[in-house]
Amino acid sequence: MAATYSIGQPALDDDHDRMIAAWRELEASRTLDAAKTAAAVLMSEAAEHFAREEQFMLQCGYPDRVRHTAMHAEMASGLRRVLLSPLMGGGKHEDFVGAVRNLMDRWVRVHILGEDTKLAPYARNFAAPVRRAAGAARR
Repeated sequence: MAATYSIGQPALDDDHDRMIAAWRELEASRTLDAAKTAAAVLMSEAAEHFAREEQFMLQCGYPDRVRHTAMHAEMASGLRRVLLSPLMGGGKHEDFVGAVRNLMDRWVRVHILGEDTKLAPYARNFAAPVRRAAGAARR
């Protein structure tokens, strides 16, 4: 986990690492099919992360949980729109990667570096770790 992304809750920090890795894989893709595969992994990682982070916010009594959860729903919706775009119009690889890049760049800057860092004091004060769901495979 890059220190700048860390909130001090290992499971959530690991999630951020996996999401960034999926994004990097997408950026390195050479074909639309490879980009769509990486984007599907990113979507799956994001869904797992959002559920885990929302559980953490509930458990630790995070006061801005409702707004934060709404931001997760907005991100998931944006990822779905981007994932569906090649199916709707047979878009180009570069356009698809660019659309995901725009979404993720904003998400990292605004959400992970802004909103998620507000969870750090709660992570430090909350003793129980937030675990990956039973049976969830590490990527």
